[in-house]
Amino acid sequence: MYSVAAGAAGVGLLALAQPANAEIVYTPANVTILTRGVSTYALDLSGSGTTDFFLSAISKESVDTSGGTSRIIARAAARSNAVVGYGGNAAALTAGQHIDAQRKFKGSMMASLHTFIGTEFTFRGQWVNVKDRYLGLEFQIDGQTHYGWARFSVVGKTMTAKLTGYAYETTADTPIAAGKTSGTDVASRLPITVPVFQSEAHGASLGALAVGASSLSAWRREETAPELPA
Repeated sequence: MYSVAAGAAGVGLLALAQPANAEIVYTPANVTILTRGVSTYALDLSGSGTTDFFLSAISKESVDTSGGTSRIIARAAARSNAVVGYGGNAAALTAGQHIDAQRKFKGSMMASLHTFIGTEFTFRGQWVNVKDRYLGLEFQIDGQTHYGWARFSVVGKTMTAKLTGYAYETTADTPIAAGKTSGTDVASRLPITVPVFQSEAHGASLGALAVGASSLSAWRREETAPELPA
């Protein structure tokens, strides 16, 4: 009985602490996107052969060539895909920030904006001169929503963005932490509600702890029952 109860207690704890069957798939990259002219990279997050997002850099001069703009655009390849951001601007997430259904998503986002007038440059946006910032992504696999990220470093002076890696969560509707490259992020988000019992002076058996509060109540009644005369 002691062994069975111990086994039951152990199984119960494991069942509560065990994360869902989720896995992060990470792909390292070394892709430089230039804003001089037009440069586009087709991002296939899951490696399925289908493009999920287009990462484009576009530079456009004014008519008199005295000024212009340079933009890096993250554009969804399908209507069901989207980028984390708000108001047309992509969020430059930092490592550890979660990407999930609570985020605001949009089909296309401007990751960075450079403007120049003559020889003078000004830079605007969250993506100016940053290292290891993350683009939050939402896309579909077999009609189900998955979350992922793409990591960039952007240099304003040369107007280039370097894609250094990307990852996605294989389980649908499962959050992913920006920058996480393996395992799962589910375990840290699941509340652990295992009750903790403290033994009294006489001590309760492990079997009682495994069975639960009802057994403890019966044990206490038995402990406190009056002795009958001989």
